[in-house]
Amino acid sequence: MSQVTNYKGISKIYFEKILFEIIELASLNNNKKIILDYGCGKKQLSKLLNKKILNYDIDPRYNEIDNLEILNYDTVIFNHVLMYFNPDEIDKLFKKMYEKNRNCEFVIGVGRQNIVSKLAKVFTFNFKAHTGTLSTYKEQLEIIEKHMKILKYKKNIFFMTDIYYTRFI
Repeated sequence: MSQVTNYKGISKIYFEKILFEIIELASLNNNKKIILDYGCGKKQLSKLLNKKILNYDIDPRYNEIDNLEILNYDTVIFNHVLMYFNPDEIDKLFKKMYEKNRNCEFVIGVGRQNIVSKLAKVFTFNFKAHTGTLSTYKEQLEIIEKHMKILKYKKNIFFMTDIYYTRFI
């Protein structure tokens, strides 16, 4: 289920652009909210923000948190993470988070998994990108819209990613 993002070469430009867009879209530098980076990988978001972030990843090398159940957070970042969950798992995860904090906000980067993405995999020699994907862009968006109101969005980052800033309905 886990795949850590490669922050080298062209991939670095692409994923850092997404992170800067996430920061801007949700004004993450300008608020005092507690941020959970769910699927933090190598903690690039923490490196870009001037604040402490709760970092969680399935890979224990990057995970700083043992138990998500006891954490308090206001904003959750899911950047290219939901695709590694099947639709039922995403639905259950959102329901669990709703029970914990109904006022929680989310910034969700969703990979479009289109022809441009496939060409980029070849061009960057990253043939394992998206290995383990369990849900499509459409499935992820349907579940997001089922549980949340979309406050703002940024579409077509390099024609491969859309970012949604949301809150529970």
